[in-house]
Amino acid sequence: MSSSGSNLDLLRDAVREGASDVVDVAHEVGASAAQWGVPLHEVLDHVERAFAPDQPSFAATRAAAVAWAERALVRHADISCEDPLTSLATVPYVRSRLAEIYRGAENVGGRASDSTAVVVVELPRSHVGHELELSLRALHVAEILRSVFAGDETVAQLTPRRFAALVARDRTDDITLSLLAMLLDRAVGEHGQSRLWVEQLPASVDGVAQVLAGLCE
Repeated sequence: MSSSGSNLDLLRDAVREGASDVVDVAHEVGASAAQWGVPLHEVLDHVERAFAPDQPSFAATRAAAVAWAERALVRHADISCEDPLTSLATVPYVRSRLAEIYRGAENVGGRASDSTAVVVVELPRSHVGHELELSLRALHVAEILRSVFAGDETVAQLTPRRFAALVARDRTDDITLSLLAMLLDRAVGEHGQSRLWVEQLPASVDGVAQVLAGLCE
């Protein structure tokens, strides 16, 4: 597993020696594998081999899988700018923009969260369909977001049902958000009610990837 192979050796040794930190080592195996782009099925295969000829313990297998999933989400938020079909910004581009905003705030001795906010829209679960329907729906939501935030705000699609607009903090007033909610309700119609909230930005840029990973779940 590339440079994560050393962790696999540690896991094999820990299993053979009956070490008490087997679960911790398995967690590190999963995390490092995700960091290097190793697929989950390979991680589980390696964990199984480390325990051979016995069956791998549930705790170790779960630790490796959970660590892989957590790190993979963060890595996804790290990877780049615009979806060619919808012209919506991608998650990596949003992270890049936020990094620029944090640097700018730091240069003037301010905080990014004081000047910038992330407005998140989530369509109801019933709002699903095939790929073309989802793309058309994304275009519609993007049009609504851009009609409300008509400046240079970044509008992105985070998941098939979740969208975000990177806006100035003073654009998250009650009147603006109420207008956005009304337009979304009209668009969704009988399919249910959309969720709308303002996501709190972390204190430092180091926490941005985790926030985006959570929004992409």
